[in-house]
Amino acid sequence: MHVAPPPPRQGSPERLREDAPRVTAGHLDAVDEPLSWDHFVAEVTDACHPVVVRCRGGLDFVYADQLRDVFAGITEREVVVDLRRLTFIDSTGLSVLLSARRTLSDVGGTMSIRGASGIVRRVFEAAELADVLDD
Repeated sequence: MHVAPPPPRQGSPERLREDAPRVTAGHLDAVDEPLSWDHFVAEVTDACHPVVVRCRGGLDFVYADQLRDVFAGITEREVVVDLRRLTFIDSTGLSVLLSARRTLSDVGGTMSIRGASGIVRRVFEAAELADVLDD
């Protein structure tokens, strides 16, 4: 199965919100190529334990609420976030990940953040958050 990336976003931030691709569930492994920084897709694999959230593309303020919604829908207490195909992250994306991690920790759960590389890893390091990565 091949999932075509959405068209590049254009216009004002309000318009970007309406045109932003929806967070999807499915089999992201079928799509090997990374999305560019201006698209984002998150896939939740909940058929196994722990739940795996795979992020692909660029996670910035435009897509942060979509990832927040993904975490809000997860009821398991053990979550792995796979960032191998994430090409960009900004402070809002970092905030969503850290907030979800804290929320899980508060209820006795765990979140493992794995696969950050390149610019994504450098953003974690610049924010002095490399210690939250489980690589």
